[in-house]
Amino acid sequence: MSSRLQLIVASFLTFGLLEGCVGHVGGFVPATNGAFAPAFVPEKTPPKCPGQTTTSQFASETVTLLTKGGTFCVPAFGGFGGSITYPPANPSVKLKLILSTTNYNKHLPPLSKGMPLVYLQLANSSGTSFGSNAPAGGGLTGKLIKPSSTYTAFGQASASGITLKLKPCYLVASKGTYGGVIAGIGTLLKGQNVPIPAHGLIEIYAGKQTGTKC
Repeated sequence: MSSRLQLIVASFLTFGLLEGCVGHVGGFVPATNGAFAPAFVPEKTPPKCPGQTTTSQFASETVTLLTKGGTFCVPAFGGFGGSITYPPANPSVKLKLILSTTNYNKHLPPLSKGMPLVYLQLANSSGTSFGSNAPAGGGLTGKLIKPSSTYTAFGQASASGITLKLKPCYLVASKGTYGGVIAGIGTLLKGQNVPIPAHGLIEIYAGKQTGTKC
């Protein structure tokens, strides 16, 4: 076979191989036994709390704070959820929680610069005092919380027209099932005396904005 004829044959063979490859790329060929078929894995999100109510703007629930302290479930909304461990409450009171990712009612004041990741509103049914120690455990979690990143929790409480700013503290997120986990938010309540029904607000901001660790 002449060199020219060999070149022509080689060109046709190359074109045929490329055409076959393009055909496979352009049209998906399913695996014959499923061993190599990609599996769809749904994204994990924090589960809803028992009895929580969910709207298009927020999620809410009512919990009971115990005299020995404990952990309450955070209403799941916008990819966030989890739980918060709190110090002993004396006496035991009911606490309503509302979690949102926006200032949906235009009445949530900014407690720091920037945009909070979440707003957590709290309203106690009657007066109580919180102990100085918070049990370990719990944590706000969500896919937008980055493990090993630092966040700052700001809070305030309002009653009878008086607003008290709580001392902010920072936290370093760990890794969890549903994304990053911010533990220690409940320490904002340590040693707080709330003698009458009051409304509280906790906002979580990205970055370290205080030197006090939760």
